[in-house]
Amino acid sequence: MFAHEFGINRQKWRGFECLQNGRQPLICGDQIGVVRRFVLRLAFAHEINILLLASGRYNAPVPKPKGNVIDLRKKSNYRLDMKTKAINVISARRLAVLAVGALGAITIFATSMAEAATSKIVGHRAFYELKLGDRAQGAFITNVNGRSVFSVERECDGWRSVEDYMIQFFGEDGAADNLLSHFESWESDNGNMYSFDILEESTMDGRREFGGFVELGGDYSGNAFFSMEPDTPLILPSETLLPIRHVHQLLENAESGQKILGATLFTGNEPDNALMQTSTVFGGWRDAPASDLGQLGDDGYYQINIAYFQPSATTAEPRYEIQFAMQRNGLVREYEINYGDFSITAKLTSAESVNGPQCS
Repeated sequence: MFAHEFGINRQKWRGFECLQNGRQPLICGDQIGVVRRFVLRLAFAHEINILLLASGRYNAPVPKPKGNVIDLRKKSNYRLDMKTKAINVISARRLAVLAVGALGAITIFATSMAEAATSKIVGHRAFYELKLGDRAQGAFITNVNGRSVFSVERECDGWRSVEDYMIQFFGEDGAADNLLSHFESWESDNGNMYSFDILEESTMDGRREFGGFVELGGDYSGNAFFSMEPDTPLILPSETLLPIRHVHQLLENAESGQKILGATLFTGNEPDNALMQTSTVFGGWRDAPASDLGQLGDDGYYQINIAYFQPSATTAEPRYEIQFAMQRNGLVREYEINYGDFSITAKLTSAESVNGPQCS
């Protein structure tokens, strides 16, 4: 939720004393005024409606980023509908952690693959149906229903991705808890700048929104800043990978036939969950033509499996694991998020191409 995400002209930085949009000052001193470009409207009763629109204004005191201001003027405009009941059976904050893990992962893969193979990757918007996968005996969650919409689009100096989730989690008594989540990110082509914006709404914890940005130096160490803790940056060690650089390495390994990759990855999340250690196992290429996808179809996909660990973890068990079936053009046919006692599967239902801008 920072100025470099919301259409502020990069020529308007004036020694960081004031940032202007046209003639209206938006940044003076340490105050960054952010134009909130979406509204989440929902009605929990018998129907949920998600409508993301350009609207509103939000102000947050945050540190001033260095370098160029990033322009993300285009926002998502999706509508998802689902019949549901608003009965709380699980902590919505826990649901938020679960969902953001998935959001960050999909964003990471699709945007980064586009950078790694620009001659083949295409911008696209993909629609998924979410269901309960495996479930351990005695697990609290008994069923999952949901939908998601993911898009990746080329910007002239980076990649932008957006993902919207709507998920119902059911308990043993059949009652449901509902989570709506919007995740948007941007990463520079050189992999040293990153910004993200998250909005969540749940039947238990209500509305939650935050954002952040990252700046890395020549050795890819640096700082991450968050809107909820603007004066407490997260220190990132050397060789921290942002999403695009991470998957560039993943693709190189997959194409060369290597099997394992370890990395330190900034995913975009709350401070306690933003920096992860990852361990990737490559399952190789699978021949599986997808003629039903039209021009977006490929003759197969890479099987990629990633385990995510918190750096301070003392256990060998990952926080979560994600398995992807990803085509060479960046389209994910399906994925599964494993949280240990249950998993969520996502099946592609449709996809469409998204054209990039004309860049000089």
